[in-house]
Amino acid sequence: MRFEGKTALITGASKGIGRATALQLAREGGAVAVNGRDEAAVAGVVQEIRQAGGRAMPAPADVSRAGDVIRMTAAVVAEFGVIDILVNNAGGGTMARWLDDLDEEAWDRGLAVNLKSAFLVTKAIATHMRECRRGRIVMVASIAGRNMSRLSGPDYSAAKGGMLAFMRHMAVELGPHGVTVNAVAPGPTMVERVERKWELKGEEEREKILRNIPLGRPARPEEVAAAILFLASDDASYITGACLDVNGGAFMM
Repeated sequence: MRFEGKTALITGASKGIGRATALQLAREGGAVAVNGRDEAAVAGVVQEIRQAGGRAMPAPADVSRAGDVIRMTAAVVAEFGVIDILVNNAGGGTMARWLDDLDEEAWDRGLAVNLKSAFLVTKAIATHMRECRRGRIVMVASIAGRNMSRLSGPDYSAAKGGMLAFMRHMAVELGPHGVTVNAVAPGPTMVERVERKWELKGEEEREKILRNIPLGRPARPEEVAAAILFLASDDASYITGACLDVNGGAFMM
């Protein structure tokens, strides 16, 4: 029960890594605001948490839009009174593509979904955390930000690299106020959108990807969630500005 008495806002929590994080954090006693654009999917996760005896609230919003973010964070603070933990998980990649496949609109969309969203939500909640003199912020980046993406495009790699730089800057800025800011960098993780991409690849291409992962398999969402929860817990009270590479050793290859 590491999170008993704690409250968390998890963006992009209606599926995948975000959902796994929300469910596990609630099991460990935390109250969770579940964000996502699909209101029905958000409601489903909230119901799942409540049926298991946990506490949760829906926080539907498009976190790439400032107005949505302001409204969402105000609703969460009104309901919970405080936000102890922010997990910036919202985002997503496209099918694998090269620079020539991108136009300006696609580039802007990739950065808005993956990087601007983290900026907007962090800015909205940082003021609150500074006033409380405590807080945990975890960015869900990607091995694409440490290296490059074999499953998406350069817009995704640039956004996730920017998220890691943003994390380091905010760790310095918010550290004196008792707020830690860290990140995880997952490799291929079998969430819904990655499963769809995986199914479209041939056996030879799959084997090539797996050869570059020393553990020889993609991650499960729950394995990434475990690292996020560690960084969000008191067990990581003296860790800030750090990135955990949750990618089966792929970053070494």
